[in-house]
Amino acid sequence: MKKVLCFLLALFMFPTMGNSSTKINLQDYINSLSWKKRIVLFITKAKYVHFINETDDFFKRNNCKNEARNLKYIRIVGDEINKYIIPDRYMNKYGIWLIGYDGQDKSHSTDISLLKEIHNIIDTMPIRKKEMTEQNEKCN
Repeated sequence: MKKVLCFLLALFMFPTMGNSSTKINLQDYINSLSWKKRIVLFITKAKYVHFINETDDFFKRNNCKNEARNLKYIRIVGDEINKYIIPDRYMNKYGIWLIGYDGQDKSHSTDISLLKEIHNIIDTMPIRKKEMTEQNEKCN
């Protein structure tokens, strides 16, 4: 009986898993990270190459500092937007958002200005202050 149920489940699951038109619900993804990660959501058009490069470079250069602040980088560039179900709060909008542990937007910019302040913004948050007293950060 157990094997039959597994077989039926497999028959049902595999065709839907192979369906490339299945979209990721961005709000559900954000919610799945609540109270686990702070999120930097980056949404832009592919033609803004400088914006894309600056943002990607920030995350490469500051990997240690970002990990210490428990940041998850969600990058949606150009046609990748079509892979997602976008919540109304981000629909037809572009830029960088800092999303807190609680899933709420803490800051937003349409250029790289947020990246210049993001560590300071996070470090003033009450939970981060507690984290800093418990962490022994060793980033240069």
